[in-house]
Amino acid sequence: MIAPSSRLARLSFLLLILAAFALRVLRLDAQSLWYDEGVTAAIAQRGLSELTRWTANDIQPPLYYYMMAGWGALAGWSEWALRFPSVFFGLLLIPLLALVAWRLTALRAAAWMAALLAAFHPLLVYYSQEARMYALLLALAVLAAYLLLRLASPPRPARLLWLSYIGVATAAAYTHYFAFFLLLALGCAWLLDRPTRAQVGRFLAASLAILVLYLPWMAVLLTQLRVDRSYWTGTLKLQEALLAIARSFTSGASMAERTATWLLLPYLAVTLLALYALWRSRAQSRRLLRYAGFWLLIPILAVLVLAFNVPKFNARYVMLALPGLLLLWSGGLAALAGPHRAPSMGQPQRRLWQERRRLYFALGTALLLTGFLWANLNWFLNPAFAKDQWRELAAFLRSRAAPDEQIVLVSGHAWAVWDYYAPDLPALRLPDLPILDVDAVLDFAATGPPLAAAFAVPSGKTGAWLVNWQEEVVDPNDVVPVQLELGGREKGQNATFSGLTLRRFGGIRPTRFALAPPVDHLLDIPFGDQVTLHGYKVLNNGDLLLFWRRDLPPHGEGADLHVALQTRSLAGRPLAQPQDRRLAGYNYPSFRWPAGSIVMGHLTAAEWLGDEPQPGQVALTLRVYDGQDPSAAPLPVGQNEVELRIEPVEIVID
Repeated sequence: MIAPSSRLARLSFLLLILAAFALRVLRLDAQSLWYDEGVTAAIAQRGLSELTRWTANDIQPPLYYYMMAGWGALAGWSEWALRFPSVFFGLLLIPLLALVAWRLTALRAAAWMAALLAAFHPLLVYYSQEARMYALLLALAVLAAYLLLRLASPPRPARLLWLSYIGVATAAAYTHYFAFFLLLALGCAWLLDRPTRAQVGRFLAASLAILVLYLPWMAVLLTQLRVDRSYWTGTLKLQEALLAIARSFTSGASMAERTATWLLLPYLAVTLLALYALWRSRAQSRRLLRYAGFWLLIPILAVLVLAFNVPKFNARYVMLALPGLLLLWSGGLAALAGPHRAPSMGQPQRRLWQERRRLYFALGTALLLTGFLWANLNWFLNPAFAKDQWRELAAFLRSRAAPDEQIVLVSGHAWAVWDYYAPDLPALRLPDLPILDVDAVLDFAATGPPLAAAFAVPSGKTGAWLVNWQEEVVDPNDVVPVQLELGGREKGQNATFSGLTLRRFGGIRPTRFALAPPVDHLLDIPFGDQVTLHGYKVLNNGDLLLFWRRDLPPHGEGADLHVALQTRSLAGRPLAQPQDRRLAGYNYPSFRWPAGSIVMGHLTAAEWLGDEPQPGQVALTLRVYDGQDPSAAPLPVGQNEVELRIEPVEIVID
């Protein structure tokens, strides 16, 4: 083995760091900023008080934005400059994790494996190229772990080391709220190291100091837990959450979901092999198993428990736990490659046993690195994993939008990234909110007045470019495109952009926008005590609008109502059978509707009239049922048949 102080070892490690740096700066500004990165750019350029106020109303503490404000003042606000701090902290993570592995095992191979896996793990590469706080958070987390391990080692550590731990841990908590879960995990593992009574006292004093330093922000944290409306009410789907975490921790964010799920099997095999090797290894390696286990499990469990009460979840929220898995892999594989007590056997059998261990080490390492390489290649070369192309869309509209065309931005909370790329292209924001609010679902009352004002005669605007992003959240029922179709006519255009949709409308007259649900034919047919089919309208392009009124029970309760439809000619010839669906948009189930509200369901002409719609009488059979229990009987209706006319059209309800 190479001595840790040898020139070759230092050179090899330097080459690894250089390779990791090259990977992280490769095509650093090739992709557009996406929404979160646009928020970073916008908030970091504000004054200190305004920056603090914004983060107090958002879901992140302010330290990262403070750092970016100082960095941006020096380096500028280009995409490359905004992302470079993440490159730095992502690179810093590599030697820090190697030091933690060395402290836990005293094995050079474990330190090398930890550095190697951290250098090429696709999730770490991805977030080392994103202008967000996750690379900083992970670097602070691993540094806190290293300092805590130093504090457990004799002789008694200096006071400066304790102060350093307090400072780093506090910085992590001011970077992301979930840092507290990691500190809990590290503290549990550290206390199982059997520290002296004096060390325990210092640790408790340090923990108290961290809480005291965080008190100025504690009220903000508790308030955000209570008022945050950037998530839908509901129940966390535990199996889906666990699968998302497993895919993220193995294949990162740049692997097709189906492929990443299948790859979990070989990753699981490597994990089990690492666990077995650590368990059979010496006590020092078992210490790594303890730390890695707490590090991996406690943050994940804590976030999942929180998500059961506040059902907002994304796999990146548990990124703090990823170093635990990397330590487990690196320690287990190093245990296979390093010295190991052989079982009682003859020399030939012992040699064969050692060769098998080396083979398992080589296969496990090759499998991990091959999977990492595949995911990284996807990230850099596969357009399917490109970030939302705000930069490209803004450039397209700058060259195509005419002076008499209004840009309509849905969702309005995307203002930050829009203003970064297109400050010269004013956009009508719908809804006009600074931060996402899932309860601010667009309807005709919320869209009619601002659209009418934007296209009023003095403005000279008669056309529109509709930019859709996260419209499934704020406009799940297609109210804005229906409004633009009412006001004019869709012209069509062929440009496509990753993560965004773009539509064009012309001939718009502001007097045509609807200020209330534009019901042409009033029906008022009740379905049980849940909803009433209030009426319908057929657009000039053949699209059918069904208007539903929520009756009982109260908001947030009740069945998840679905509708089954089938159309036929009056002669009985089948025309179309749309797939069963929720009454309105998929992301706006009936139990989310406010009581008494009228909500629109939208079927395109092709969906309900077939591929070649023809004017004439059409019979539409409509059945409403509980989507959570499709075998249940349909809800009772007040009448069985009503006429719905497109030259004319008949609707039958059973």
